[in-house]
Amino acid sequence: RVGGAARESAARRRASGRATSDVDGASGRATSADAFDLGQAIGTLARGERGATLPPGRVGALGVRETLEYLADSNGFVRRRVERYGPIFKTALFFKPAIVFGSREAVREFLKFEGELPADEALPETFRELHTEYGALRMTGSRHAATRANFGKVLGRAALESYAPAIGERTREFVEDVARRCGKETSSFRPGAECVDFALDLLFELFLGHVPEAKYKDAMKAYNGGLLSLGKWSSEFKAGKLALEDLTSYVEAHYRGVKARGELDRPEYFFYKQYSQAVDEFDEVFSDDRIATTCVLMVWGSYIEAAALMGHACVLLGEHDDARRAVLREFERVCCDDENGCRRIGTLADIMSMQYTSAVAKESLRVMPQTAGGLRVNPSPRKFASFDVPAGYVLTADPRIPFRDEANFPDPDAFKPERFVPGTHEAKQNDVSSETYYPGGMGQHQCPGISLATVMTQIFLAELVSAFPNGWRGKTAPKYVQVPIVILDREYEIEFLR
Repeated sequence: RVGGAARESAARRRASGRATSDVDGASGRATSADAFDLGQAIGTLARGERGATLPPGRVGALGVRETLEYLADSNGFVRRRVERYGPIFKTALFFKPAIVFGSREAVREFLKFEGELPADEALPETFRELHTEYGALRMTGSRHAATRANFGKVLGRAALESYAPAIGERTREFVEDVARRCGKETSSFRPGAECVDFALDLLFELFLGHVPEAKYKDAMKAYNGGLLSLGKWSSEFKAGKLALEDLTSYVEAHYRGVKARGELDRPEYFFYKQYSQAVDEFDEVFSDDRIATTCVLMVWGSYIEAAALMGHACVLLGEHDDARRAVLREFERVCCDDENGCRRIGTLADIMSMQYTSAVAKESLRVMPQTAGGLRVNPSPRKFASFDVPAGYVLTADPRIPFRDEANFPDPDAFKPERFVPGTHEAKQNDVSSETYYPGGMGQHQCPGISLATVMTQIFLAELVSAFPNGWRGKTAPKYVQVPIVILDREYEIEFLR
């Protein structure tokens, strides 16, 4: 990976040099370097774009080719287009024409008007319905602001302090179970499957106060599968819709029981307590139905994001022994002594002391991005980054563009956690800001759960390197599921070294 960085960078520069000769950015017309593209020509006419100065790229009549390519390999999709067209290009996402960008200048300009743009219409129809009317990704304006105001109460610093003991205890139990199993039966571990199951159990416990029976965990996975199904006709969508109904009914009944028994002040019901006091844009207290639906949505968004990051960081540490040993040294410094051995990580102060391990999680998010930027619909024609943006186009600031920009992160293909350790040589060389590093998206719809996912990953990595100090290796090359976020395939295995 690191050794090929120079070659890949040179190839990227050569490809960038070809971009202007391959595509006429003024209208999307093919030049001599491209064969005539009937789909793009029809799309240009149908959308009334003749004469407009759009970014370079391709948008077919229906966006089918581009959407299917994106769903097959989202990270590769963006990388190939940046190499060909540069840091701003037109394409199609989820069958809608889109302009994808990531340069500092474009991001800065976008943030000036991003809050005015509707988000709901940019989402796939299946996602819109299953995300429900209570989902923040569908909201704008005062309704969105009021909904987001409640997130800080369950995902901010006070919440992390409340969750830290349970995260530390459950993570040690999880890793100890893996170690016992590997000592007796096998030396392999499937992070794409086992981290998902662990994270789902843990997020249920943090937000509901307990882990429900297996059928509700299966329902959450079915709901996840339905969110980005290709249509309402699909079996995945139908299963996801039924799963959502089962989950919200279960959580609402459980919440009402906790409230009726006067148990909201018990520490395990911290999440319920905060949302029992949540108010909307009209200062009305949330209904029980809205609290239950919000809880389901928060478990979904948090567990899949945390599991993805845990898996990616695990793979990267397995490939980089120096980084793995540095995580182990840090864990021993924070949690171990000669007299008492190594205690579990149990407080937010412990977590905050693990600066290098936090950097591993942040660098893992950069090297292996999990999600795209948020999608917004441009409601009326505008100028953006010196280009024309027709009404109806989706605009998205994609973090994968600045993450691979050498001006922001020198040697961008290399895994270097030191980039995020203040005071290091690598950190001084990097240009890290809200305009160049936004793994959870940006603006009003940026993911609020990145901090929780990072905390869970830090503790997991520290416990894993302590249990397996000789490291691990993948049995095969990693495979990934691409949607709704990039995550390791469930069948991928690593082998612990003796």
